[in-house]
Amino acid sequence: MKIDPRTKLLILAITSISVFLNGSITIECIFAALPFLLLLSTKKIYTSLKYAALFLALLAIQLWLVPLLPVSAGGIIYMFAVYIRKLIPCFMLGSLLISTTRVSEFLAAVGKLRLPKGFTISLSITLRYFPTMGEEWNSIKDAMALRGIPVTAAGILRHPMRTMEYVYVPMLVSASKISDEITQAAITRGIDHVQRRTCMETVRFHVMDMLVLVAYITVILLAFLANGKGWF
Repeated sequence: MKIDPRTKLLILAITSISVFLNGSITIECIFAALPFLLLLSTKKIYTSLKYAALFLALLAIQLWLVPLLPVSAGGIIYMFAVYIRKLIPCFMLGSLLISTTRVSEFLAAVGKLRLPKGFTISLSITLRYFPTMGEEWNSIKDAMALRGIPVTAAGILRHPMRTMEYVYVPMLVSASKISDEITQAAITRGIDHVQRRTCMETVRFHVMDMLVLVAYITVILLAFLANGKGWF
């Protein structure tokens, strides 16, 4: 299923605001289910299942683990579980936007919104930055594994200082370097050109975009309405 980048941006913005206006676990599950289904529709099965497992794990921590802990420790873990869980729908929609949108297609779509050029440039660089950082992270993990330093949760807990020295320091250096390289590449391609850009991409809303937007907004409004009336 192909969705316009502007549709993805809009539902991401709606979700980013709505998740923190909600106090119902049921509505949280609805917020998580909608981007989960969108990821499945774009064949991102592993990504969708990974986020779903994390969401369910954090929900289980809140419902079953926190009541068994002392108040001080339980409060800290509760805050961690709740706030990370609220961000998972945003992470899923961000992953959907990054993994299914080409930079040229994104620029063509955002250009039609008449947004400030600085904002457009920032979004475009971000769209390319995260996949590049993912590739760099995989390269560092492979290099460390060859040296006998596994980058796993158990390895981090056993040797936190060594992991920081051999993994996170190279990662931070690479992050700074990659950001400069992507910015220079974007400028070379004329992203900061003051005149109106031309583009070979054809970007327009389709029936599927309208269906997704209507279904998404309708489900969210019904969920808030039901919560306000005390149905759940």
